[in-house]
Amino acid sequence: MMIDRLEGNSELKTSVRLMLGGRRMTHSVLLVGEEGLGTGFAARCVAADYLYPNGGAPAEALLRGECCRAVAKAGKRDSGQIETGIVREAISVTGMGSGGRYLVGQVTAMRSEIFNTSLSAEGRAVLLYHVERMNEESANALLKVMEEPPEGVLFLLTADSLAGVLPTIRSRCISFAVAPVSPTDCARYCTAQGVDSKDAALYSELFDGHIGTVLDAARDEARRAQVDKALALAKAAAAQDSYAAAVLLAAYEKDKVGAAALLADFRAVAAAGLRGSPRAPVQGDAARKALAAADAAIQRLGAQVNPKITLSVLAMKFRTF
Repeated sequence: MMIDRLEGNSELKTSVRLMLGGRRMTHSVLLVGEEGLGTGFAARCVAADYLYPNGGAPAEALLRGECCRAVAKAGKRDSGQIETGIVREAISVTGMGSGGRYLVGQVTAMRSEIFNTSLSAEGRAVLLYHVERMNEESANALLKVMEEPPEGVLFLLTADSLAGVLPTIRSRCISFAVAPVSPTDCARYCTAQGVDSKDAALYSELFDGHIGTVLDAARDEARRAQVDKALALAKAAAAQDSYAAAVLLAAYEKDKVGAAALLADFRAVAAAGLRGSPRAPVQGDAARKALAAADAAIQRLGAQVNPKITLSVLAMKFRTF
């Protein structure tokens, strides 16, 4: 089964196997886990097993996020012809509004598609990522179809936090937590996916077994460079070198999005040091102070405080670590 591709999470995998084995799958499943844990991958595994229980090329494509395939559809009556068209057996929806927010038009378009197009498989899976970003209007549009779904439709929702999901959505779903794996297991898994073993070991420690985050850092050159800068900031924190921190952060004074991303990785490195990871350049009380300073700076950026001021204040704090 494709769900076995998910690392760890034995309770989740057992529950899914039982539901799929008896075809007793509820029509709405909510998978909850911090960003980078692989909730999206878990949702695609469940969708693949639901739609294609025998596996094969369509299931593998779905795991890669390819949700369309060509299928044969009935032609016009008495024509004796078979039409070939693209039918989305798995429909993937991600918020397209500001900050990844869902637009109500996205939900209504999805609703129209699953009601108005014929099915080519035994069912259809609708994957909705980060539903904590739904406002009340888009959630209400989703509820209309979740309350009376078409036959054979399975809704698979993901969220970073259960508390962030509107109660009306939570009440319609059976919820499962997607848990992190140990750094050792994470490194082993990522190495098997082609990541350099040294990189896999480093990133697995820094990101505490968040497989998705580790794979992203290892495979994306820009993200790798960002992690290197976060490690440099951590070294400056350990040395109480506010000047080095100020020089590095100055490049982000006009880039609030980039600054927030860098600080998120700096926060992860500091948290790793607080956990006692030997791969983190900052440790102990200095790591605790660095973590608190990163949190405060991220919060200020989110509150629309001037990035230059925010980063300057952060750099000055380095001398107190």
